[in-house]
Amino acid sequence: MPVIPALDETNFIDVDLFGQEIKANPVPYFLEWAKRPPFYVMVNGRPNAVICRHEQVKWAFTDYETINGTPQPGWGADMFDYFNGLPILTELSPPEHTRMRRLIQPGFTPRQVKKYEEGINTLVEQMIAKIEPRGGFDMVGDFAAPLMYQLLLGYVLALPQEDWHIFTTLNDSLELVATVPDGAPKPQAYMDAYNAAYDYCDKLIEKRRGEPARDDLIGGIIAAHDVEGSLSTEELFSSLIQLFTGGLGTVIATLGLCSLRLCRHPDQLKLLQEDPSLLNSAIEECLRVDSLGNFRHRFVVKDCVVDGVPLYRGMVVHISMGASNYDPDFFPEPEKFDVTRNPKDISTFGHATHFCIGNILARKVLRRVIGQLVERFPNFRLEDPEATVVYGGMPTERFPLEVRLRID
Repeated sequence: MPVIPALDETNFIDVDLFGQEIKANPVPYFLEWAKRPPFYVMVNGRPNAVICRHEQVKWAFTDYETINGTPQPGWGADMFDYFNGLPILTELSPPEHTRMRRLIQPGFTPRQVKKYEEGINTLVEQMIAKIEPRGGFDMVGDFAAPLMYQLLLGYVLALPQEDWHIFTTLNDSLELVATVPDGAPKPQAYMDAYNAAYDYCDKLIEKRRGEPARDDLIGGIIAAHDVEGSLSTEELFSSLIQLFTGGLGTVIATLGLCSLRLCRHPDQLKLLQEDPSLLNSAIEECLRVDSLGNFRHRFVVKDCVVDGVPLYRGMVVHISMGASNYDPDFFPEPEKFDVTRNPKDISTFGHATHFCIGNILARKVLRRVIGQLVERFPNFRLEDPEATVVYGGMPTERFPLEVRLRID
């Protein structure tokens, strides 16, 4: 384990990056952090660094020789090992990242997502038909979750409905990984969910190998291992498991966050209702002010100095996409929620090579759901504007557990 030299004590901030306070209202923190150089925090007894300025966040996503996602033993990485040691696309650097991404990318290109549009519209219509007679509903549990299970697992990946629970259970258990210290066994509930998903993928691979080849996303990934030899066995399993879980929680949570933000700003909601052409801009502004991922972890692999702050090999670095979206040099009056802003180059989905592979599909779902609810229900609002929203999810996420709305 690398030895980290003594650090400037005046550059430490005493804050729990993953605590409920920041999850519930990160804006005051982000407004301050987006204007300052990197700083240090203590996480599990180790000094970590936090990078928040927009240009520095973009740099941290792209300088793979200095900062990358490959953990080393003893670097405090166990709390981020969400897939039990399998190679994870978001943590890899080129050329490995490029090779794995190329295999999954075909399912989420603009042309392919266009083919999903009819299915998305149909599923959204079905969900609205279910909640409309009730007048009130939970955006997270009643609408977004069942919508995304049907869309991603059922429609896009064509998994039998009776098998969906295997991957929704794994997705829900990922946050448990962060609850144990380095070197300790992972929680049994997580291991049970992980093993069930791994076994399912194992059987699916064998089943598909015994069938005529299909020109679909899953078939392409399996062929990359069996025919092309461009994937290792570990990468094959990793690709499938990530494919089955990757977009579930993110879109579910973001639908909750978008609804919450619009309803807490009735003046902006009214603007959108009066001018539906603002929908794209409104969604981008929601994504700017309420990034699901507050942070993305990386590791310093080569000593460097960023804006006068030394970062040493072996340090964990938290790249704050959330704070980056509040950088006043890029977003004037960043604290202002403005559906006419139409912000560009937001950090919510990452940057460059590490730009979210499912962002086109996510944006299409967000636009359809929010657009339909706002257009069809003039009284779209929070059930109780004073209700406290509780946030869960993985440590680096803002996942609202419930967002209760009224449309009557």
